[in-house]
Amino acid sequence: MTFDFYQKRISHFQSEVAICHKIIRQFAWSRVLLAGLIILFVVLGYNQSIFFYPIPLFVIGFFYFVSTQQKKESERTVLLFLVELNQAEAKAVNFNFSGFPNGNSFIDPDHVYSHDLDIFGNGSVFQYINRCATHLGESTLANDLTNLHFTAAEIKDRQEAIRELAKKLEFRQQCWATGKQINDKKYQLDPLLDWLKEPDLFLGKPFFKIVKWVLPAITCASLIGIAFDPIFQSIFFFLFILQLSLTSIYSKPITLLQNKLANYRAMLENYARLFQLLKKQECTSPLMKKHQQLAHDAADHVHEFSKRVNSLESRMNLIARTFGNGIFCFDLHSVSRLEAWRKDHATALPKWLQSLAEWDALFSFATLHFNQPAYTFAEVGENLSISGSETGHVLIPSSMRVNNSFDLGKPAGLMLITGANMAGKSTFLRAIGVNYILGLNGSPVCATRWNTPLARLRTGMRTSDSLQENQSYFFAELNRLQSIIQELRGGQPMVILLDEILKGTNSTDKQTGSRELIKQLIQQKALVVIATHDIALGDMEQQFPNQISNACFEGKIENDQLTFDYKLNKGLAQKANATFLMRKMGIIPRS
Repeated sequence: MTFDFYQKRISHFQSEVAICHKIIRQFAWSRVLLAGLIILFVVLGYNQSIFFYPIPLFVIGFFYFVSTQQKKESERTVLLFLVELNQAEAKAVNFNFSGFPNGNSFIDPDHVYSHDLDIFGNGSVFQYINRCATHLGESTLANDLTNLHFTAAEIKDRQEAIRELAKKLEFRQQCWATGKQINDKKYQLDPLLDWLKEPDLFLGKPFFKIVKWVLPAITCASLIGIAFDPIFQSIFFFLFILQLSLTSIYSKPITLLQNKLANYRAMLENYARLFQLLKKQECTSPLMKKHQQLAHDAADHVHEFSKRVNSLESRMNLIARTFGNGIFCFDLHSVSRLEAWRKDHATALPKWLQSLAEWDALFSFATLHFNQPAYTFAEVGENLSISGSETGHVLIPSSMRVNNSFDLGKPAGLMLITGANMAGKSTFLRAIGVNYILGLNGSPVCATRWNTPLARLRTGMRTSDSLQENQSYFFAELNRLQSIIQELRGGQPMVILLDEILKGTNSTDKQTGSRELIKQLIQQKALVVIATHDIALGDMEQQFPNQISNACFEGKIENDQLTFDYKLNKGLAQKANATFLMRKMGIIPRS
């Protein structure tokens, strides 16, 4: 159904593009016709002056068509992006989400869980859900996914905002199509934010306040006076050179300012359009109403800032700079206007940009809710327990996904999962981890019910060697475990997911070390899921019946075929598959 929905939107927008293209061609030919008429009537006017009279109307019509064509071209650009977005959405419904940014720049192999859970990279959670219109939003989304910092009240507000935004499909898609017209990833905001704190060059200084108005006024008066008395010609040229000399003294800092701000004009104008889109919305959720209030102020003021930067850029034209400064002290006025804007809005601009980034990031979760309406929202509890009904991994299509229910912390806080290779242990751990991250962001999760605590998340699944740090796989894993234990001893409640711990040592040492680690973990404020092949650890459930529970994934060997149902069961796994597979593949002889 969702696929067909996006296909209809693709057809609709493609039709709109065709109509736009036809109108643009008409405008282009109209301009050519008017240009031809202007030339013709100028030629005819030399013989009969009456032909000069309609020329101004032709010129006005020409520029009208230029302006209207530009607007239509902008409209067509947005429509083309809407076609692109809905094509990507149609593919994403079938779990081909390669059309969206993968977040490779956010990959951190040393992060406490993101690398283990495939949060970033090709085929990642980030690529699956990312619908941000700006790089600002993408950075905020990445930060939200890797720093679970929201309170229970904030999560509730975000859930309400996500529900509201999910219904605003046109708004979300218009924002995406608008934002993608500028690649704001290439803009570093630090120079702009640093400029907000710099001292004024001209504003508030009495000398420049007088000079920038008095000198141009006298210069313009002398220019007019030339028509009455030639003596004013010398006065005009003197004042012209004086103003040029004065502005040239400050040419270097003004040029530096121009170079610093010019890069941001297009980006800020695009942000202003996004603020304008939010400004026009009717918002009911408290969080979106807060962002909308900020957008009301930001839309006009950011647009004005962009215009003032554009005005300063006009000095790049040598003729405009010469006459503008020689007659009007143009540079002084342009810089003063920017400094006046800075004085009024220096503290507000970072807040506006942060707000834009936050509601842009929410679009990703809202789209997930729209595309997956069966997903549920998390219930945040005060107790250290986590449970999920029909829980699955968001990156597995529903037609292939096997969902499982679990309950951890009532009372046993450590679940020991055994099972054969490829039976589903690691996927289950990642499903818990990914849904936990989504839930604490206010996002829908892949489950029919999800109850979660507020606790830090730590994983140990994909530790690797580091030649640069001269660190073995085993030592890297020990470092990860050490950091987890140290945080736990500091009193931090945690959700911990570990996959096949202590792989880098012999089986006896591994079993002994695993037992001791488990004893340490059950003494702390932690919810722990450990996947292991070592079924001997299963006897710890009898030693600590209210603290450890056993669960397993089993495989079946029937008619010389190995199959899995990927269902989580209570108890210990009874079957192994390594020897069977090695014999089947001819690695070792069949018995």
